[in-house]
Amino acid sequence: MAATRARMRLAPTEPGRMLLLGTIFFGLAAQIVPAFGVLSALVVVMLTVLVVGFVLRPRVDVTAHLPDHVVAGQEAQFRYAIRNVARVPAYDLSVRLAGLPATIEQVGGPETIARLGPGQSMQVVVTVRAGRRGSHLIPLPICESSFPFNLLRFSCVRKDRQTLTVRPVFYRLQMRLSHLAAESRYGLSGSAGRAEVSPEYAGNRPFLPGDSPRRIDTRAWARLSVPATKQYHNDSDSHVGLVLDTRIESAKVRSGAQEIPELEAAVSLCASIAFTIQRHCLIDWLLAGAELHDLATWPRTMRVDRVHEILATVEPAERYDWDRMADALANRFRRMSEVVFVLLRWDQTYSDLLELAVAARCRCTAYTVVAPGADRPKGETVRVGSSMVMSVGTPEEILAGRLGPL
Repeated sequence: MAATRARMRLAPTEPGRMLLLGTIFFGLAAQIVPAFGVLSALVVVMLTVLVVGFVLRPRVDVTAHLPDHVVAGQEAQFRYAIRNVARVPAYDLSVRLAGLPATIEQVGGPETIARLGPGQSMQVVVTVRAGRRGSHLIPLPICESSFPFNLLRFSCVRKDRQTLTVRPVFYRLQMRLSHLAAESRYGLSGSAGRAEVSPEYAGNRPFLPGDSPRRIDTRAWARLSVPATKQYHNDSDSHVGLVLDTRIESAKVRSGAQEIPELEAAVSLCASIAFTIQRHCLIDWLLAGAELHDLATWPRTMRVDRVHEILATVEPAERYDWDRMADALANRFRRMSEVVFVLLRWDQTYSDLLELAVAARCRCTAYTVVAPGADRPKGETVRVGSSMVMSVGTPEEILAGRLGPL
């Protein structure tokens, strides 16, 4: 992303402040004792720094190359191309990030460039660490120079910003995946997708990154003037739905806390489950709180990425009403092999939802986050009909990746 127009800012450095205070002191002292020589020297130095610094002030274009996403708790590198558009060189150029969100910090000090000639470009790498998931606006870095003498700081500031998605913490779990091999609800023959049988054609959709070029429909491309890919139903695949509980006590929601450990643990567990099962099944939809996200039109290789993008911006809710969604969920349950629940607490709301899934002949597994100080022990498993409800661990254990086999 190229910046448009820069604004110059002028500020004294710490030595510059001391020099200004000294100039003021000698200016007052000159009224009493003969100190005009020292005062004149200080004024000449300040004027020299001001003139030379203004002439050689940084006038640069900044092009940002940010990653598509980063993972919370991990370090990431932002790459910036700095090009000098002035007719004079820039000296002692410092590149630093300012105005970052509270949960993102720059690792290490500012990156420096000793000299950048007219028209010359140089790449700078800035390392940051994201502390919490979310969608954040990242400003362009401030390019500043304290040449000469490190007394005044001339800065080149822009207001351009880019969006950065910070995904939740996730890792591979030790999950028993044998129950995910149940027969799919798609199709009728039960043999589509095997080596000797062609999968069932389901229609066309726009071509997306990650799609196989072999499935491009050239006729549809010629007709629509945009690439289109063929979509198939594969009966050998297991289709899974994910349900995430986002209900938080009203006091915590109203407090506006930056991070709610129980919710962050549930989001991390849901992201980890999606990452673990992606090779063994198709994730068709994600129900995050009361928001239903359909993933059936996304390529298989991109569905887990889409799940992580959705989970990055999940917000807490006090309550939600299932009445308006009961029919839609019942229809989706009929097409699933498995439904995995990630819950903050087990109560009648999700008991009814699980019974709805069981009535549609889905295999169901529910994982609950153990609240600190709760009576329910970690690892406790409760059978609800043909389904299983398991307490997996505390928020600290989940976020630290210390879960055992599920």
